[in-house]
Amino acid sequence: MISFIGTDLDGTLLNSNKEISQENIRAIRAAVDKGITFAICSGRTLDSVQNFFDALQVPGYKVLLNGAVIFDPDNKKISDRPIAKAVVDDLLRSVDGYGFKVVIDGLDSTYVTDPELSDATYFEGVSKRNVLVGSVTELREINDRKDSVVYKVCFSSSEDRVAQLMKKIETFTSMPVVISRSGESYYELNALDCTKLSGLQRISAVSKIPIAEFMCFGDYGNDLEMLRGVGYGVAMDNAMEEVKDVADIITGTNDENGVAQVINRVLDKKIK
Repeated sequence: MISFIGTDLDGTLLNSNKEISQENIRAIRAAVDKGITFAICSGRTLDSVQNFFDALQVPGYKVLLNGAVIFDPDNKKISDRPIAKAVVDDLLRSVDGYGFKVVIDGLDSTYVTDPELSDATYFEGVSKRNVLVGSVTELREINDRKDSVVYKVCFSSSEDRVAQLMKKIETFTSMPVVISRSGESYYELNALDCTKLSGLQRISAVSKIPIAEFMCFGDYGNDLEMLRGVGYGVAMDNAMEEVKDVADIITGTNDENGVAQVINRVLDKKIK
């Protein structure tokens, strides 16, 4: 029995144009109409995720920033897991001078420093809440503000420096953080034991829906534990191989309405 459907956004529910297709919208609305609980499970901030709920026009849980913050369908916050300020500062100090792209995420604000001004600086100009700053030192100053709360720290590099970035990321394994990968050279760090799966387990406890009745969709490293831990893990055909390996079902790509393909099978009772 599938009582809950959760989906990642980038590379999963969203197509290559960063849009939700009409096929996916129709399938999700039909599932919610049938009484299935819905969630978006993303590394994105509240403002960004809310925009997609506005497009879907359905109620649902928001699992934000890789599970660091969760809102229920009534927009009540039910979980809040920031990274300790001292830990954020240690992370930032350790990469100062390396020239990597560094991002710190609050609930609704994102600050980016990117010396290479790479194409991956996708936050610049998107929203007044997404701010490009000049240095890691400025990020440390933002973190040090009394009212500043950081839920996620991200690091990325150009292709020719990936090996150097990976070596630096390995030094963080002894710190009280969980490390996930959401792109070829994009690493995301959250508070210890803070993942999309742990967020869904919190929802399971609150909603009384067994995790065995959860079906979740994903494509990349920050979805791996989620797909492995729920009752029905669905990997997109464009997913990384490690994600496909733990999935129960492999569907079409994000440009082939892969989410809708499986949801429609659930509604037709071809998957139970």
